[in-house]
Amino acid sequence: MRLLHPINLLWLLPIAGLIVAMYILKLRRRDVTVSSTFLWRQVIRDVQANAPFQKLRKNMMLLLQLLAALLLVLILSQPFWRTRGLGGRSIVLVVDASTSMLATDENGSRLDAARRKALQIIGDMKPQDQVMVIAAAARPEAVTGFSSDRSAVSRAVNSLTARQTAVNMRDAVNLAAALVATRDAAQIDIISDGAFDPVVGVNLGKAHVNFHPVGRRSKNVGITAADYRRNPVGEGTIEVLLALNNFDSQPQTFTVELIHEKSLLDAREVTLPPGGESMDIFEIPEPQQPLALTARLDVKDEFAADNQASLIILPRKPIRTLLVSSGNLFLEKALQADPNVELSRVNLASFAGPDGFDVVIFDRAAPPKLPEGNYLFVKCSSDQSPAEPGPETENQTLIDPDRSHPTLRYVDFSASRWIRMRRGTPAGWAQELASSESGPAIIAGEKGRMRALWIGFGLDLSDGPFPLTVSYPIFLTNAVRWLSFSEDTAASQIRTGATITLDTPPDLRTITIIKPDGTRREIAVSGRGGAAFDDTDQTGIYTATGANGYRRLFAANLSSYAESNIAPRPDQDFGANPPGAPGRQVTIQRELWPWLAAALLGLLAFEWWAFHRRTFVR
Repeated sequence: MRLLHPINLLWLLPIAGLIVAMYILKLRRRDVTVSSTFLWRQVIRDVQANAPFQKLRKNMMLLLQLLAALLLVLILSQPFWRTRGLGGRSIVLVVDASTSMLATDENGSRLDAARRKALQIIGDMKPQDQVMVIAAAARPEAVTGFSSDRSAVSRAVNSLTARQTAVNMRDAVNLAAALVATRDAAQIDIISDGAFDPVVGVNLGKAHVNFHPVGRRSKNVGITAADYRRNPVGEGTIEVLLALNNFDSQPQTFTVELIHEKSLLDAREVTLPPGGESMDIFEIPEPQQPLALTARLDVKDEFAADNQASLIILPRKPIRTLLVSSGNLFLEKALQADPNVELSRVNLASFAGPDGFDVVIFDRAAPPKLPEGNYLFVKCSSDQSPAEPGPETENQTLIDPDRSHPTLRYVDFSASRWIRMRRGTPAGWAQELASSESGPAIIAGEKGRMRALWIGFGLDLSDGPFPLTVSYPIFLTNAVRWLSFSEDTAASQIRTGATITLDTPPDLRTITIIKPDGTRREIAVSGRGGAAFDDTDQTGIYTATGANGYRRLFAANLSSYAESNIAPRPDQDFGANPPGAPGRQVTIQRELWPWLAAALLGLLAFEWWAFHRRTFVR
């Protein structure tokens, strides 16, 4: 046994000396004349000579008080011994705060059930454990740091609210794993309904993962995609496309309504079988001014967040496109199929510059130097390219595409394989959108008012059969419209949680964004024009206003099949270590003072009982 403060043992000398002195000091008595001393035989020994001290005799009370003094001094010295035991765990609570957690099939909502589970885990913490909380939505957010304060962490859990966005569980788990990477007894507890894409490619290190599912049923009908296009055969009309899904185990009949400023434009009844899907198309006249539409399902289910979607229909804007190529029939035909594209073609030797064109496409060859502009580089590059081409590899597929980017909306690469493909290295101002087994294959970048896109595969049949797929014209249409800042795509429709860049006049300094709930945000405009806005966690229509009559509308929708499919998914494989890490073996100090304090209290209680028993027995 060791002592943390051995010097406190010196207190035993004065305390014990004082107790003993109280027993050897003789009481000074006053003589009183009485008729008999028969009743005083028990106390006759105290009637002695008038001396200051008396002989110390055996006394149980003295021994008890000395023992109590010894225990008190030992408590002040804080005795301990070292032993092997379990150290504290580092627990990260990842709580799903996406919109699917608003489903009401649990008591209250799924988020309420997640809070209760999180509070249970916090309540089961051992004194040495530390816990932190991460809210998982479109972007993970650390709500607390590591703390042993249960009440503070519990308050943070109770304050969690759901965002109207899909969940990026992979980023949330990556963040949790990074936070516990240097800790031995690491544990990640994920509380979710499982409405997310499989989490793969996460380096969990030594962390143990526990998945706690919530959710009971999948009674839901929702709008999983909303978009519009100009009618390819009818002039002057717009087709509004709605993807509707029934995730219930029972057939559902409901009404789909198309509304503009509280006026009903169209409505129809739809019946979907269990697990059924339909693509409904509404035709409206092409507007001359931006038109805000709301599609709404008149249905009662347990998840209302996907029963409504908004669209901003913008007037037609021709995209002047220049194709610099020695000849590519597939590419020309696909571009001409888009009614918004006004296509011109030249060879590289005749290229005079990007002036007069919204987008310039270089097919397999480009000048080494270019002025700023909006460019698509097909298996080539220049000083304005967002990528530096690398070596070419054979038999490649595209993996992990970023479908949140406007260029890859509704594009499916899963059925395509390329005979050869070149990988690229992104520039500092660019980002990877999709990669092959050998490296980045689609790279996009923005700097100021310039946009550029680089792809490492050809857009003809020489590199693979991609031009024969349905996704080929969709990819080209998305690319041209994104490059041209066309308001037909990401500038007017985004997914909740995504960042939108608003095209603004260069003389503006600030703009005000009015969110769907009426709250306002003022954001700065860059020196070259354009303002980035990422506070898009509400579904509905946003309005941007500024000086000189500037006004822009854009819509944010959930548009997530995974979030709308609220069927409980209790089995999730994170490719992790098995759950249940109790803690690591460490050398710990076990202090004895709580036991000594309990012994002291018991001893004092016994001394009190013995004193009163002796007094009353006499």
